[in-house]
Amino acid sequence: MDVLSLPDLKELSRHDSGHLVSLYMKTQRFGPDSQAGNVTRMKQLLKSAATQLAELGARTAEIDSILNPVRQLADDRTFWLRAEDGLAIFADGGVRVFRLAEAPPELAVVGPRYHLRPLLTLLGSDRHYYVLALSQKHARLLRGSAAELVEVDLGDAPTSLAEALKWDDFERQSLQFHTGTSNGQGGRRAAMFHGGAEADPKDQILRYFREIDRALVEHVRDGAPLILAGVDYVLPLYREVNSYPALADEAVSGSPDTFNGETLHERSLAIAATTFSAGQRQAAERIDELWATPRATSDPETIVPAATGGRVEALFVSTKAELWGVADEVADTVEIHASRQPADEDLLDRAALSTIMAGGSVFSVPPAEMPRDAAAVALLRY
Repeated sequence: MDVLSLPDLKELSRHDSGHLVSLYMKTQRFGPDSQAGNVTRMKQLLKSAATQLAELGARTAEIDSILNPVRQLADDRTFWLRAEDGLAIFADGGVRVFRLAEAPPELAVVGPRYHLRPLLTLLGSDRHYYVLALSQKHARLLRGSAAELVEVDLGDAPTSLAEALKWDDFERQSLQFHTGTSNGQGGRRAAMFHGGAEADPKDQILRYFREIDRALVEHVRDGAPLILAGVDYVLPLYREVNSYPALADEAVSGSPDTFNGETLHERSLAIAATTFSAGQRQAAERIDELWATPRATSDPETIVPAATGGRVEALFVSTKAELWGVADEVADTVEIHASRQPADEDLLDRAALSTIMAGGSVFSVPPAEMPRDAAAVALLRY
């Protein structure tokens, strides 16, 4: 059982053959009778999936081969010990299971592709961020998501001010001086020292931070927001040397050396949420500005081919909307059905995933927050 990441989402989106089963369920965290309750909900979803598979013409043996790996989870106590608030389960004869930090709407979908759009409210267009925890004693970079913070290797970046200045210490211990040479009058020339001036503490910290910034820019290239964590006098010094373009204005104030992991995650996630909502707001404003032009549209027959062609810069999709039909990428056509047919897929799901795969932004939002009160609205690159 894994925590979902964007690479996982992309890998799942590449499956497009056979009968693919997607199950979403809320779960109780471990406690008295939690396993029994979770298993009951899972069995209800499996019953729905079995019915859908039969309607698609699958025989009993094929249904069992697809669903049995999921059924076997019922008796796996260790599996349920790690339950969080939700699960996403994907089965095609094998099974992939992901823990979700939020409970999704309960759903069983069988089709030619996995149904992944419920995950977009959790990931958006890869809703991850970075935290740079700074103090003179320690420097750490962490990758954050809704579920956790994980430390990221910064290669040869100094991990403390002392490490950054160790070469200075070496030079200080190896001062160049000249003694024992004649002054031309039978005496000896006075010793001459170089580099004996006291270093400015601010300059030392700036040098330390420049080395961290250099390594960070080399290792982090995905443009996700960067949130600083540190005491108030340290943060302006880092901002002075920063060259990472997505540095957040807000920061986690206080010594990160004294925070436990849960506190740092909670406080940084709140800042990240504000940053992500700002991106959503800016995309909505751009759609309003361009609404009278071909760059903004709510027409699904335009949106779906544009998304599969990598032309969607930002896509808003209602959490309550479904658009069943068939997309032909070769012919660049879309066939939309009033109700779901056996071979249909959710075309909004496909559009959202194609947008993410092409580096666009996807915002899965409640109907009340949708621009133009539409099921889907796209801002096109061209």
